[in-house]
Amino acid sequence: MDVWRTVELSARLRTAGLRATGPRLAVLDALVRLGGHRRADEVHNHLTGQGYDLVRASVYNVLRDLTTAGLALLADVGSGVTLYEAGGTFHHHFVCRSCGSIQDIACVLGTPPCLHPDAGAHAGIATLDEAQIIFRGLCAGCGTPRGNAPLP
Repeated sequence: MDVWRTVELSARLRTAGLRATGPRLAVLDALVRLGGHRRADEVHNHLTGQGYDLVRASVYNVLRDLTTAGLALLADVGSGVTLYEAGGTFHHHFVCRSCGSIQDIACVLGTPPCLHPDAGAHAGIATLDEAQIIFRGLCAGCGTPRGNAPLP
C-alpha cells in the first residue's frame, strides 16, 4: 500500500474513532480495492495473496469493527452468507434469481431505517435503526421472463 493511501485510510479510521492498526488498514484497503459485496473469506484470501499474514479470525474481528464504525456495511442478500462492502450511503440490494448478481438499490428515504412498521406492529420495539430490503428478480443480463414487465 502506498504512503498516500495509508494516510487516507488512516484518516478514515481515526475519524470513525478507530486506531489505524496494520490489520485495520489492510482489511479496509482490501474492501475498497475489491469493491462490491465480499465474503470475509474473499477478503482474507485477497490479503494472504498480497503477502499479509493475517489469520482468518483477525479479518472477521476487523470487519466487525469496521461495520460498527460505519466504514463497512453488511450486505444482506438473504443467502445465509454475510457479505461486506466498503462503507458509504445506506442502501438496499437487488439479487438476480438467475445469475446471483447483486446490485445496490438506493434507500427511498436515504437514511436508515427507510421503512417503519405499522404503529400497532412495533408496540414492543424500543428503537428501530435499520430495515434491510432485498429485491429479487432477473437482472438486465438474464432477461425478462414472459408475463413479467420490465422496470420502467
